Amino acid sequence: MPQSEQWARTRVRTCRDLRRGAWYRVTRATPVEGVLEVNRRQVTVPRSFLQILPFRPQLWSVVPRVPNAPQPPLSWGPSYGVCPQCSARAPLGQHALKVSCPRCNGLFPVAWEDSGWCAFEMSREITAVSPKR
Repeated sequence: MPQSEQWARTRVRTCRDLRRGAWYRVTRATPVEGVLEVNRRQVTVPRSFLQILPFRPQLWSVVPRVPNAPQPPLSWGPSYGVCPQCSARAPLGQHALKVSCPRCNGLFPVAWEDSGWCAFEMSREITAVSPKR
């Protein structure tokens, strides 16, 4: 039986339609590709580029800075966070346990280690369809 809702984020740096660390609703997934809702439009991404979970995590994603990237500010250090609620970027500080989002004001824990998500990742063999809202 398909899951009622799934969420995905990119595993790679070069997926230009997706922001690194941000979670997107999965509208369809096959062993080859995932179709994500990105800014009210459908974006098809190779399945191997995606981490797909059966829920939307409520923890800040920690994103390593890409060398020579102009954004975010260098003062944020070698990594920054992406809010799990609104996908805003923010500095995380020195291993803070929780961070408040400057955009939505949500207070969320930081996923400094997110290897635990592997236990929840959706298999590539499963085809999922989320109902339209």
